[in-house]
Amino acid sequence: MSAQDIADRAGLSVTLVRRLLRIPEQDQVGNIARTTADAVLGIQIPARREPSAPGLTGAAEASRLLADLARAGWPATALALRLSVNASTVAEVREKRPRLRLDLALRIRRLHRELIGLDPVSQGIRPADAARARAAAARRAAGA
Repeated sequence: MSAQDIADRAGLSVTLVRRLLRIPEQDQVGNIARTTADAVLGIQIPARREPSAPGLTGAAEASRLLADLARAGWPATALALRLSVNASTVAEVREKRPRLRLDLALRIRRLHRELIGLDPVSQGIRPADAARARAAAARRAAGA
């Protein structure tokens, strides 16, 4: 939550909330009025999308797994649909993104296990799209 979100929900000024969020000096102990503390502490924290896997992780393994699926003929659009992300996100993770959300990394790992042994064409991918994905993967591998 941002300082503005906290201020809006607690009915306080954003300046006061920003002062509360500052890390105090080592020797200083900040005093907070009881009513202010009660107002801030009484705020309901919004639920996370996927609380089981918060945080960021390196994208190297996910990049390798996505490139492996592309070499097998899986187009980025099909992978993105199965991962519930945008196709450009799949391309970024595969090619240049240094970090990604841990839950996405776990979903990519799971998807790789599911799809790597399957023929994309037998799973509803058009033969031309599978061939295009394989050719693009080969070009990327040759350029690396």
